[in-house]
Amino acid sequence: MVLIDIKRNQEGQIVEFRAQGHAGYAEAGNDIVCAAVSAIIQTAIFGLTDYLDLAIDVDSDDGLLTCHLGKYASNREVITVLETMIIGLQRTAESYPDSLELIETQKGGESYA
Repeated sequence: MVLIDIKRNQEGQIVEFRAQGHAGYAEAGNDIVCAAVSAIIQTAIFGLTDYLDLAIDVDSDDGLLTCHLGKYASNREVITVLETMIIGLQRTAESYPDSLELIETQKGGESYA
């Protein structure tokens, strides 16, 4: 299962997200859930880095991707890109609930910047 962990600040803005695991819907290379999740997340990251030209902190390794937004979390364009990403992931999770799960947490008082 792919697990997407979304962390929000007190204002509800996304400050960090993490995607880990493999969907297990089909064999590697033929897994449409993994492909969908990858496409949604990568498109959001490309929107942030290439279109908006932001220097966000992204780390990826086999089966794990972490993105820290830092000072950009309150940027209106960043919010639009990330909330659109969340909608895409939620719709995918609704279609494939055994392969994808989203967890959203709001941290009170903690800073992720």
